[in-house]
Formats: sequence, structure tokens, C-alpha cells
Amino acid sequence: MRRFLGFLAVVALAATFTAKHARAEPIATTSTDDKAVPCDERLAPGDYEHDGFFLRAEAGVVFFRALVDAPSSPAGRTRIAGFGESGSISAGGTPLRGLVVGGRVWTTRISPSFVEHGVHVTPDDDSVKETLARIGPFADWYPDPGRGFHVQLGLELAIQVESDVKGNLIKPGNYGPAASVGLGYEWFVSKQFSLGFVARMAFGSGTRALSGSDEHTLWEAPELALAYTYH
Repeated sequence: MRRFLGFLAVVALAATFTAKHARAEPIATTSTDDKAVPCDERLAPGDYEHDGFFLRAEAGVVFFRALVDAPSSPAGRTRIAGFGESGSISAGGTPLRGLVVGGRVWTTRISPSFVEHGVHVTPDDDSVKETLARIGPFADWYPDPGRGFHVQLGLELAIQVESDVKGNLIKPGNYGPAASVGLGYEWFVSKQFSLGFVARMAFGSGTRALSGSDEHTLWEAPELALAYTYH
């Protein structure tokens, strides 16, 4: 994840430098509805506007918190909580002005603490992790496609798995529905690329089969992420 964050930062800086260099020479403008519009003949329809094909990469920080109901579990676990790094890839299109629809894959890896039999437990081994993934459709709306503010909604399938002290996955995994809502703002760094942030809240539920009963989980995951978008 650190390599991904570093790569995203390098790409963003390179795009910003390219955009500034390309605009080094003065460009004449005209006024339309009190907004300055470049008169550069090289600008094509859709430049500096959110439309057409959509591709976004995100890297951020997330806090995961879950309530666990497993009456027959010998561990007696009732809560899970922890921070982690998150990443996602989204792709789609713009069927209506300002409206993006597509699909997204999102994942995070949490360093957890637990409440078991009423006692707060923090694993000594760093190999113990909670991994959560979400995959599904999303919609993202830009009220003004020439600006950067946007709001989004996602409906997804969530998969949650835990790894033990040896780093091996504990089976079975936890599966269930999830939803996410968010908002963000982006600034164009070139004609089609923009850099910004997204604040998002995801929530969901899941079930996994244990010996003798099922374990049910209700969770939430607030997140703040850096977003780099081609649109």
C-alpha cells in the first residue's frame, strides 16, 4: 500500500507540473456568463469538464468498527475495531451530464483489537489482520461538471476475512451486503486529469457459518482518501 501511495503521489506531481508548464504562455480568454473561458484552439469539447470515460484510483485511511453476535463461539467475541489503509479502483461512463455510473473494487487491511468475554484484547502478533473488500456498482454526481464537487453512492457485496498469527486466512469468510455514501472535491491538473479527496461512510452486515451456529456482524467504516481521476 505504501508503494501505491508513493506511486499515486508521483503521478499527481508529474501531472501538475505538466499542466503548469503547458499553461506557462498567456492564453487569451473571453467572458461567457461571467466566467473566463480559454480561447485556445487546442481545447476540445470535454476539456476541463467531467464527462465521458471515467477512471479513478484512491488511497486513504479507514477506521473499521463492528459488532459481533456469535452466542456459541468459544472466543466470546462481541466487538472488532481498528485502523487501516484503503485503496480502490473505479471505472465507468457518463450517460447523463454530470452523472457517472460504473463499478468499483475497494479493499482495506485492518490491524484489529477485539472485545472477547468482556475483555479488550490487542493481538501481540502483527500477522493478525482483518481484511475487508467491497465490490459493486456506484453512481457519482457532479452538479456542475466544470467544477470539482461531487457526491456518490455505492451498493456492494462485502467480504471479510481474518488472518491468524501465521498470516493464514481463517475460514470461512464473512459475506453480506454493504452500502456507501460519500462526497468530495477535485481540482483539474490537466485537461482530463484531476486530483482531490473523498470522505466516505460505508456500512454493512455479514454472516459466516461456525460450528453449531452462525456469526453475524454489523459494521461501519468511515474513510478519508486521496483521489486521482481521469474523466
